[in-house]
Amino acid sequence: MVVDDELSVTVSIRLTLKSRGHSVDSLDRAPEALERLKQYPDHYHILITDHLMPGMTGLELLTQLKQTAFKGKIIVISAYLTAALEGQYKALGADMIMQKPFVLDELRMAVEELRPLAVT
Repeated sequence: MVVDDELSVTVSIRLTLKSRGHSVDSLDRAPEALERLKQYPDHYHILITDHLMPGMTGLELLTQLKQTAFKGKIIVISAYLTAALEGQYKALGADMIMQKPFVLDELRMAVEELRPLAVT
């Protein structure tokens, strides 16, 4: 799942990952992503989330996600992360943090590194 309020980001990520055989859902709001992850915690193996989004930040999403059954990997993408915020994300279980702008191929490699072996 990709959560980012910038349509160009979600479309680019979705197309890049789908071209490599990954199934990708994308949302532009964190509250909707949280509800879907609560409903289907085993369906999603990797969450890619932005930090700054309207309604709920990525940090708030991860904080609330800790109270759900979601056990997938988490990649945070943002252009606005301080060292303190990165520490907070890591404390909440973020597996990887990538600064925007990033190279899509690097994100693809990160997803392939983090995905469960039996899942494509």
